Amino acid sequence: MIRVGLPTPMLLRLRLRAHLAANRLSRQTQDIRTGVLATINNDLAVIRRIPRLLTRHAESVTQTEDIGAMLEEFDNQYQNLVDLLCWSAKDGVHTSQAARYHELRQWFIEHYESVRPVLIEQLKTEPDDFVPVGNGARRSRDAFESLFLPEHVESIINSENVITRIMRTRTALDVCREAMDN
Repeated sequence: MIRVGLPTPMLLRLRLRAHLAANRLSRQTQDIRTGVLATINNDLAVIRRIPRLLTRHAESVTQTEDIGAMLEEFDNQYQNLVDLLCWSAKDGVHTSQAARYHELRQWFIEHYESVRPVLIEQLKTEPDDFVPVGNGARRSRDAFESLFLPEHVESIINSENVITRIMRTRTALDVCREAMDN
């Protein structure tokens, strides 16, 4: 094509602008369609979850009613654990005490999560609660866990803060029990 310096014909310019506008409109339409479909899919997913959410809500109401019974059982097992720790510290660890500690430890590992949200509200945490009690022990999330997470009872009774942890956990458990009674 020879350049003459004449302006581009009007129809060619209109055709180019119409083509650009059509492309822009097509992209915007596709973006809107994608957004609407995503919103519809999200809404459908929420609607599908409603029965499960209602079931969970009903279970949580039942759990709230059962929390008193679970707290009662937790208190009994906690008292058994504290008694075991005190007797082991006084008399030394015997085979029967080690076996009993493993039974109590297993019970706490299985049942602690169900009462933890209630107990943690009343428990005053300290930085030492998060330090593992023994070598190779898991890191505890609070003072209650620090009493039953170590695999061996010796590591608990030989730790420096066991008495303060027992006192703080006992106080938190008593406050929870009083709140449940009221």
